[in-house]
Amino acid sequence: MTITLMRMLDSHPILQFSQPTLWHSDLHMGNIFVAPDNNSRITSFLDVQSLSILPLFFQARWPVFLKPPRDYSKGLVHPKLPEDFDTLDEEDKAFSRQKYDQAMQAKAYEIRTFLDNRPAHNAMAAEPRLFRDLFTCAGEVSTSSTGIIPLRESLLEISQHWSDLGFQGDCPYSFTPDEIAAHKRDFAAYEERNDLRRLALEVLGTDDEGWIAPQVDFERVREMNKELVEMLIAQWEGVTEEEVKRMWPFPVE
Repeated sequence: MTITLMRMLDSHPILQFSQPTLWHSDLHMGNIFVAPDNNSRITSFLDVQSLSILPLFFQARWPVFLKPPRDYSKGLVHPKLPEDFDTLDEEDKAFSRQKYDQAMQAKAYEIRTFLDNRPAHNAMAAEPRLFRDLFTCAGEVSTSSTGIIPLRESLLEISQHWSDLGFQGDCPYSFTPDEIAAHKRDFAAYEERNDLRRLALEVLGTDDEGWIAPQVDFERVREMNKELVEMLIAQWEGVTEEEVKRMWPFPVE
């Protein structure tokens, strides 16, 4: 069914954003070198060995270190601190400031992309998430530990929003109620593991490979990693210590 769907994309309006594009899709602070006397001048990049030329709608994205928070609003919407910011305790204030700063940095990137790279901005704004997910999940089926679950979720969502996505006629595939129910159980478990991964990356300030910025106290990050796992073990009812450690993305020493 995935191959059939891919063929149908040949006539979809998304093709206006499909020009072949070379894009560094793993830009984080450990992959960018700047001049020692001018940190606004990039001198080189790392991890270019696996770069690919792919359709622009699939490539265009925020760099990892400029990704917006989950409730980020695209367009001319100025990020704001919570209305009750002044009543928050210091810990919540620090979290809100961090989230605000993250949104402001993402907004700056979004605006500069609009001004300096309009095709990429338009592709990021117009590209339906489901199409990107379809390509990503199809490419990761054989290499990801989660197997076919994310791809099945993408196919299911596309079938449920077939007309809204601009397709004509009926979706060429379908799922039975029992198949949908079984998948929802599998996907809930997958999302739980994925939420843990996102939590770890955000709180520890790292990426999937565990990279830590040179100016950060690495031993303190290791201690935070251990504290997070201990907190989850203490608060997560019905889940054993071994299960938490198995789902957590980083080793606990």
